[in-house]
Amino acid sequence: MRYNIGTLKKALEIVVPFLFITAIIIFLVAYTDHKPVQLINSTTPYGPHMPEKKSVPYRAAAPKVPSTSVQISERSPEVFAYAHGSVIVDGKIFIGMAASSGNSFATNQLFVFTNPNNLKEFRIISIPRKGDIGSMVYDEKHRAIYFTLSDRGSLDIYRIDPTTYFISTVISTTSINIGQKPAITTDGEYIYGITYTNPAKIFKVGIYGTPFVVSEAGHISNGHSANIGIYSSSTELYFGGGEADLFEKVNASDLSSLGILNFPGCSMTDDMPFQRVNENGGYVYLGCEKKPIAIRVKTDDMTAKEFALPGKSFGLYIYDNDLYNAAQDGNYDIFKNMDISSIKRYYVGQDIQLNELFVLNNIVLFTGWWGIKGLFSVKSMDFAQNLINNNLNTNSN
Repeated sequence: MRYNIGTLKKALEIVVPFLFITAIIIFLVAYTDHKPVQLINSTTPYGPHMPEKKSVPYRAAAPKVPSTSVQISERSPEVFAYAHGSVIVDGKIFIGMAASSGNSFATNQLFVFTNPNNLKEFRIISIPRKGDIGSMVYDEKHRAIYFTLSDRGSLDIYRIDPTTYFISTVISTTSINIGQKPAITTDGEYIYGITYTNPAKIFKVGIYGTPFVVSEAGHISNGHSANIGIYSSSTELYFGGGEADLFEKVNASDLSSLGILNFPGCSMTDDMPFQRVNENGGYVYLGCEKKPIAIRVKTDDMTAKEFALPGKSFGLYIYDNDLYNAAQDGNYDIFKNMDISSIKRYYVGQDIQLNELFVLNNIVLFTGWWGIKGLFSVKSMDFAQNLINNNLNTNSN
């Protein structure tokens, strides 16, 4: 059989590139579909961890959720910027600040909003020493608020009485540097924390200043969020690594690592709520600042599930068994009854990037981060029905 060389050459010029491109597409699809959640290998210098687990997360596209416009009912003056450490106690909202470019306010100040129906009622409490109030936690057992004064090259933790506003020192030491944006949590016996350094150190200090223990081994870098799980036979600490994209479970007794998860490109928020499920564990919820996703980590076996958000997050919160997301795009989201497959969005304004978020007496309150700053509130939880009744517009974002 004779072949036409010119015809054969033309056929090969068409077929070979087609086969090459097809092979590349098949490889990329297979890699994307099977790429696991990355865990730090047990041979890394972070110390001993649980056996490596690989779990494939749920990867869904960002949902196109209609957003219902709501009207802001109250707003505070612009008396603070870049809210960071915050708690709500006895119906009062305590807010501290972190330093950031363009912040004209002294960061060593606490703002206490005493009436959610009138955000022009507030007190300013100055801290004697300079520094950022980067993290804050409430000790219900002793009715005390603890907060860090950070970015000083040291460890400084203070206590404030939520009724009298009296401030006292828990610990002040230069033996450890907690960095600019650390995180703390408490079980009412100890205050536990992680430093915003690379690698991070984990520490615990008695609520009256002693004993003071610092982990020997290094942990995840840039510790930025903290929470705690208290069980009948053990206490576990949960830490997020901010820009480091890392999550770690730690034994509260000896500060040893119990496992690390890596979520590349997430940049975890500093607000990381914990939901206790039973005596063996619960769920920790992680919001991502650089991707429109959130992550639910099952703490007993360290398996993780991603769920899509309509927009990037600046913090996740749990109130009344509902999960809230403070979105960066002028919305806040609600997952009713912790159902991560069902979301409702509420639009408060394109110039407000939500950061800290609170729910009190059927009022949702939130701080502005960039653009318009301050504390804002929206009344009534049944927004959708109220808006329909008042013929307000619904828009998508």
